[in-house]
Amino acid sequence: MAGSLFPLVYAACLLFLLLQAFKMMRPGKAVMARAMQRNDRTGLVTTHPELLNEQGELTKDDLLVVRFPDQGSLESSTN
Repeated sequence: MAGSLFPLVYAACLLFLLLQAFKMMRPGKAVMARAMQRNDRTGLVTTHPELLNEQGELTKDDLLVVRFPDQGSLESSTN
């Protein structure tokens, strides 16, 4: 008797856990979609403070750039 109920209980548990997994992943899709829009929350262009000089203007200094080619960067680095 217990042997015939095992597949039914197993299938019910599997279905329950699968539905719970999908319910947990659903909010992640909305967060990811908002992150892919790349809109600034202020609606303004934001400049990092490290790029400003004493007068509040963009610095003219050369900047160190690090690129990782295995990350799918389309830009070529020249030295």
